[in-house]
Amino acid sequence: MEILESLKKFGLSEKEARVYLACLELGASLASDISLKSNLPRTLIYDILERLIDLGLISYSIRDSKKYFMASSPKELIRMIKEKEEAIKEILPQLGELEKVHGIKRPRVKIYEGKDGMKTVMNDILRAGVKEFLAYGSSRSSFEVILAFMEEWHKERIKRKVIMRILYNNTKEAREKVKTRTESLKYVNYKFMPIELESPTATLIYADKVVLQSWTKEPFAVVIENKDMAENQKRYFEALWKLAKK
Repeated sequence: MEILESLKKFGLSEKEARVYLACLELGASLASDISLKSNLPRTLIYDILERLIDLGLISYSIRDSKKYFMASSPKELIRMIKEKEEAIKEILPQLGELEKVHGIKRPRVKIYEGKDGMKTVMNDILRAGVKEFLAYGSSRSSFEVILAFMEEWHKERIKRKVIMRILYNNTKEAREKVKTRTESLKYVNYKFMPIELESPTATLIYADKVVLQSWTKEPFAVVIENKDMAENQKRYFEALWKLAKK
């Protein structure tokens, strides 16, 4: 199931992923064998195989007037990703021009859901190229939701020397966190607000963006890109920073 889900994230439909995996396991095989292995009706198999052939993930040969299908090497998946990446890189300048809004720049709001969505938001901080970002409000750790990712994310942040200035709610959990996670607190300045409230929500401020995060079992984030709002939030943060204590 884990392999199937990964192939779906790659861009294949569930049925395409099942057919590709069946071909990979069977080797050169007839459509009827692939149908049985993938537990899909034979009427669908040919259409799915044709799509996978177009993608370069399946090839075929004819022996004794019969068509045998074979899965391409899994390394082809990497090739496809690189080709897509190169294609996007080529048109990135044009896409950037299309993104610009003439006249008044309206706020842009995006919503990211689930663990992968939260990872996307955190990675955007590093991609933004900022030297410092601000955070406040949460007493619940992102480590509770995406532990392995956050450990690697902080290593990359530290490698890039990106400073994190954070205001924690004054809770037992938050104070324990700063004692036990010393490795991830390099290039971090923190203080505690006089708020003894455990909360799963946090606010991040960087570049021209304000991010509202909810670190619950079903995590999500709202990203608001607006220069005026970001500047206002920065001023609000600085006022709180003066009131907060170590």
